[in-house]
Amino acid sequence: MIFGLARWQGIADARRDAGQNSTLPVVALITPEEKFAVGRKLDDIFADPSLKGYRIIGDQGLFEDLRGREDNDSNPQQPRVWRLLLERGGWIYLFRALPSNVKLDEIPSVLAIQEADKGHIIIRSPEASKTSSPSYIRPLA
Repeated sequence: MIFGLARWQGIADARRDAGQNSTLPVVALITPEEKFAVGRKLDDIFADPSLKGYRIIGDQGLFEDLRGREDNDSNPQQPRVWRLLLERGGWIYLFRALPSNVKLDEIPSVLAIQEADKGHIIIRSPEASKTSSPSYIRPLA
């Protein structure tokens, strides 16, 4: 009985942390582009990253589902928010939070990113920023 209760609680906690009421931090990851096949350029968020020099094995649809949706979306009906799952052993694990109207059997994909030699910036926050439109983004240089 205790095992069943612990299993139920674990599933409830995982569902909460995958959704809008998560206790996991919202994240912004900024990393050198030569080590990263996905992500938006800070100075031109509408340009797709170059895939020259990258290869794929496996389900290309998973990659296409991610490409073009790397940034947070300010649509209140279907917000797209990235959360930090884990940081361990030189790897960062992120996932896109599930919307509030998701089916019970749906689970988010996890993105594993190897930390770069040149370093990266990771910003953690308990909730998404209120100013998530592209108009506030300026070149860093």
